[in-house]
Amino acid sequence: MAKAQTKRLVFLSVSAVLVFLFLFQYCAYAFRMNTDSPRVEMSVDPGKGQSGYISIFNYDEEETIRVKAYINDLIYLPDGSNDFLPAGVTPWSVADWLKIAPTEFNIPPKGEAKVRYRTDVPKGVEGGRYGVVFFETSPSLKELKDKTGATINVRIGSIFLITVKGTERYNTELEDLAVGKPDENGVFEISCNIKNNGNVIIRPNGPVKIIDSSKSEIAELKLNEEKSGVLPGTSRQFSVKYDKGKIAPGEYFAQVVLDYGGETLLGGQVAFNVNLAK
Repeated sequence: MAKAQTKRLVFLSVSAVLVFLFLFQYCAYAFRMNTDSPRVEMSVDPGKGQSGYISIFNYDEEETIRVKAYINDLIYLPDGSNDFLPAGVTPWSVADWLKIAPTEFNIPPKGEAKVRYRTDVPKGVEGGRYGVVFFETSPSLKELKDKTGATINVRIGSIFLITVKGTERYNTELEDLAVGKPDENGVFEISCNIKNNGNVIIRPNGPVKIIDSSKSEIAELKLNEEKSGVLPGTSRQFSVKYDKGKIAPGEYFAQVVLDYGGETLLGGQVAFNVNLAK
């Protein structure tokens, strides 16, 4: 591990048809509700507060919908997707800082509702807090008159990312940098583990260079180009594939340089061989 000195993803059975109809109806209903704030980011001074509104829209032209709002904790799964837990169970939970109102309301046809949020940051705290506000509804009786007999709940969310201003601490490690064996098409994977020892979310991203034994660069790839996050006190594995065709047998180096938000870059290099044998 090394650090640089400068910053910087034609036959159907009857059961299959029913599943398709159920999913089609679910998606059709889901698109009738939306929010203007899929993500809310705030930087708040210790001992201070900040507030705002989230709008939720009902695009149905005939039906009123009943909506329930509630807070969950946010986590990231190994594949980078979001998952959610009951409020208050993670060390980075925003639940104690965040209040929302109202928590139950109706939205008329083609109407809009506003939910107010208020974040109050206690004195003497540091780092970041994270979570999601969900808006959940069920379709009307009219929507439920299908042949599946299923009950459909629809929810959309607004991710909250709150940082205590001036208290950010970045401490990140790059571990287990490795290169997999190329397959018959010359495709191989470069992977590493990023450990976040700091107190705020990080989004490590940057180039992965493939360098030959003469120190000539033969390819540059992008690791975590979508800038997925690593929460405080957790680790995540990231990988990228080289799929630009076969490279000649010999010794190579995979060099990684990542920007994670701190004052320095995070770098590492590993040697690997492309076997001479066929």
